[in-house]
Amino acid sequence: MRRYLLPTSAFLVLCVLVSLTYSQSTFKGCKAEGTAKSAKNKAQNVLKNRDDAPTEMDESVTLRELLLKANDDKFDPNTGVEVTGFVVDVTPGGKKETCNCGRKDLQDIHIDIVRRKSQASNKRQHFIVEITPRWQEDMGKDRADVKAEIKGKCVAFTGFLFYGRKGNWRKTAGKCIL
Repeated sequence: MRRYLLPTSAFLVLCVLVSLTYSQSTFKGCKAEGTAKSAKNKAQNVLKNRDDAPTEMDESVTLRELLLKANDDKFDPNTGVEVTGFVVDVTPGGKKETCNCGRKDLQDIHIDIVRRKSQASNKRQHFIVEITPRWQEDMGKDRADVKAEIKGKCVAFTGFLFYGRKGNWRKTAGKCIL
């Protein structure tokens, strides 16, 4: 079985100090904190808009663990992880997100993965992997390219975790081997 590694996006609510930890660059005129108003949302946007891939991986983190509600407070967004899953679909990310300055031309790619192909129809088993616009440019691929290459395949994703506003872990900013 061929494995694919893609950069990804994930979500976690953190305090303002996090934004001081990362020195992220402006991307196509959009600052790393985006257009968020609150300090909390600015800090979240900086986590989503990381320039660098993880340099260390926590090999103990699994997709199964990430899907357990009991583990919502367990993971550290500053440690890289690799998770493997079956790619159910590849869709456009949220429109007009503050992390992307509300711009239509800066949109994440959402990749829905599950642990097993048989779980594809169970939305509660889906884990969202995101490829941010910064990483799309780095990869030289758009959503159509990514979808054609990985939909319906078992893929390994590396990146940082981010805990989303909708109460789920996601992955962000990683390395890509296609």
